Amino acid sequence: MLKRPFFISMAALSILLEAEPAHAYLDPGTGSMLLSVFVGLISGAYFLIRKLPSAARSLFFRLTGKRDALKHNTLTFYAESAAYWPTFRPILHALEKRGVQSSYLTSDPEDSVFTSGLHCVHPRYIGKSNAAYTALGFLETKVFVLTTPGLDVLQIRRSAGVNRYVHVVHAVGDIHTYKLFSFDYFDAVYCAGPGQVKSLRALERLRGTRPKDLPQLGCAYLDGLVERAKNAAPAQKGTVLVAPTWGRNGLLTRTGSLVPRLLAEGGFHVILRPHPQSFVSEPEQMERIARELAAFENIEWDRNPDGFASLSRAELMVSDISGVIFDFAFVFLRPVVSIGEGPVKDGFEAWEIPHEAWEMQALDVLGRRIHAGGEETVCSVVRELLADKDAAREQILALRSANVVNFGRAAEPIAEALVAELRRQGVEPVPQQAR
Repeated sequence: MLKRPFFISMAALSILLEAEPAHAYLDPGTGSMLLSVFVGLISGAYFLIRKLPSAARSLFFRLTGKRDALKHNTLTFYAESAAYWPTFRPILHALEKRGVQSSYLTSDPEDSVFTSGLHCVHPRYIGKSNAAYTALGFLETKVFVLTTPGLDVLQIRRSAGVNRYVHVVHAVGDIHTYKLFSFDYFDAVYCAGPGQVKSLRALERLRGTRPKDLPQLGCAYLDGLVERAKNAAPAQKGTVLVAPTWGRNGLLTRTGSLVPRLLAEGGFHVILRPHPQSFVSEPEQMERIARELAAFENIEWDRNPDGFASLSRAELMVSDISGVIFDFAFVFLRPVVSIGEGPVKDGFEAWEIPHEAWEMQALDVLGRRIHAGGEETVCSVVRELLADKDAAREQILALRSANVVNFGRAAEPIAEALVAELRRQGVEPVPQQAR
């Protein structure tokens, strides 16, 4: 039975805790204003904190005089990694023959430019990621050439000291699989063929952006492959290269170890070469696939940065929408089996381009397209294509001729275009004796 003192205590406590009226009034207008001020202060503080590292790096460049080394350039190249050297090397060799001086900025201290022996190229390591982007903000040059997309959208911002930004493509496929706004703010994009021009013009009309120069000059990256292919050994009978892209568009992301396993069980020797980024962005997936395929002695993995050996050994390639499809088919004139429904659109340029990528229509010409869900047919499709390789060769030749200009010799016209760019900027880049 509860005692009287308990009730007295509870009553006293309730009186003490009862809220007293404040006799204050905050009108809606004032409340809204105070809320706006509060949100503004928080937002300002957030962006200030985010800009502090960049401001600190900028101050460091000013105080140390490092930005002086980025001044007074005429023609400058930038490589985000050593992987872009095969694209730039043929162009730099073509410029070297003309005696054209250039600066080469790289974010890879092991970049092959440092051992290239090119006398007209002046390389410099500018650090990685944010350090490099800060440095590029101080760059002064007449013409700046890069393969990195997303100018003024992602990390690389336009510098007031750069007169002309030129993007050089490093693949012949369409631009559908690039992230949104990848090319909008370049002054020129040197295209591999008509498909890229068509898509870029469509985006300009859709977004109302300033029209860019879009000369069709070819893909210099393929020049080196074509030269190496002249001395390559014949393909190894029964060898199939599985070379998918990474991310949501990737064959391994969508189907795991299924396709290489089916090919191995079908008696083929399989070279599995995932995109190098797969091991960075999808390590758990790669480890799981490796475990599932460990028992197959006729599956070998290729993680070499240079995939030429695998390309040259294979009779046929199995992929998805990776640009390596065209490296293989156009250089070696061998068929490709592509598996899947095409690129994922959300977040990519394909989201807004009003037509299909030209290569999607070309997949059945390069070899055969297998739609999602039909992976179990891969072995029979591969056998059919290998049984009539001559027909595949002729179809690939015709497709290449229609969609890629200056195949295997793009470096010379690209070099000429860069010389013309400099002349339009009032610079005569070719020494008198070299003319």
